[in-house]
Amino acid sequence: MTANWFECRVKYVKTTEDGKEKKVSEQYLVDALSYSEAEGRIVAELSEMLTGEYSIAGLKRSNISELVISDDGNDDKWFKAKVSILDADQLTGKEKRVNHHFLVTGNSLRRALENLEKNLSTYIVPCEIVSLADTTFADVFPYKATPKEEE
Repeated sequence: MTANWFECRVKYVKTTEDGKEKKVSEQYLVDALSYSEAEGRIVAELSEMLTGEYSIAGLKRSNISELVISDDGNDDKWFKAKVSILDADQLTGKEKRVNHHFLVTGNSLRRALENLEKNLSTYIVPCEIVSLADTTFADVFPYKATPKEEE
């Protein structure tokens, strides 16, 4: 089953290192089936991480189709990649390019590119990295089945 990713913008008051309070807005990516499930999941995740009040300032469907997560613990930033995959039209036989958006971990742009290229090397079809850019995602929450669902 493919993931349905939602971008959630959350506003809250954060205590800085020098003890001052500052209003911040952070973006999170959450895997959910619907808008209401996405809101419920982000609230559940944030209730474990944040103390105090926060609000969901925005929620929209994302065009991310796949995550590429590195095993290296130093790869702690998220980068968004646009990858063009060559596909053949079943009816006409003509080749066409289909764009997919990946979210890739890395500690730098270069490292994210290495991680993405390593992942794409397993693809059988020809593909080309069109773009790779830094994101503002504070964290990503893939779907996790509860013990009850696993039964």
